[in-house]
Amino acid sequence: MFSIESLKRSVGYICAFAGITCYVIAYAACAEGSLAYKILLNIADVLIIGVVVGYLSNVAQWAGVFKKEIQDIVFGKKLVGERKDIEEVWSNVTKQILKNKFADIHKDLLLAMKKNLPADDAISYYDDYDSDIVIDWVNKEQGIIKTVETMSFFLISETDKEITLPLKTFTIGNPSECIVTQPEITVDGKIPTIHHEKQRKDDSGELVDVSFVRLKGKNRYQVRYVREKKYDVNKDYFIGLKSQYLIHDLCVSLTLPDGLDATFIERGTNISFIKVKKEKSYIKMKLKGVIFPQQGYIFALNAE
Repeated sequence: MFSIESLKRSVGYICAFAGITCYVIAYAACAEGSLAYKILLNIADVLIIGVVVGYLSNVAQWAGVFKKEIQDIVFGKKLVGERKDIEEVWSNVTKQILKNKFADIHKDLLLAMKKNLPADDAISYYDDYDSDIVIDWVNKEQGIIKTVETMSFFLISETDKEITLPLKTFTIGNPSECIVTQPEITVDGKIPTIHHEKQRKDDSGELVDVSFVRLKGKNRYQVRYVREKKYDVNKDYFIGLKSQYLIHDLCVSLTLPDGLDATFIERGTNISFIKVKKEKSYIKMKLKGVIFPQQGYIFALNAE
């Protein structure tokens, strides 16, 4: 009585009955606009439309299509954003992806991602980040150098509403010895609205200069940032980057004067930098991939 052939012949009736049942449950038992209401209506639409299409083709072929369409509804971007069990879904999905390798720490991985990844209404990441650093002597005997850092990147945001981009400069030394000029900042080739804060010392004793740039109306901005500093290299012998946001693809170059050399150090990155060029007076490094917040690079300077 029950066979594969009879199931094939009756699958259309089963789908029609299931679709009508989903409509009845959605309208009778679910609050309008709720997640369950939306899922049931979408599944009902797929089943009822599938019945019509199924009679125009082989029913067995369309069984796979029904399954895929229902999966697309349940796990689609539109409804996933309204789900309340994302942490459980995350755990199940990562268990499959990682083959249970980290079965005991899936929730910790999710918490770490939530902590380090930006919110939807903030800056998402920097793309195609290029940093060009040139060092010259101001007074070689006293160890006073001048650095000019030119940084350019694309800022990617999830919103076109107003956001504030903080650009920070850190220097070690006395304020009278460390001269930090006001940076040149352009966004898409134009001068944006900028607020420069007065230099201050942070808890670690470093001098901090901050410029806040206001951006609005786009999801992608091309930022160019040029800063110049004069200071004692014997007191502040590190030049580097500790990322505040995600960075996708980074290239950095350093030009050195005679009597000064540098050692390149990766700052916690999970991908290694590629050495593009390394000479006594010039170093160029590149990383293809993602740099997470608090990661970056360091050039350790040494006066000969």
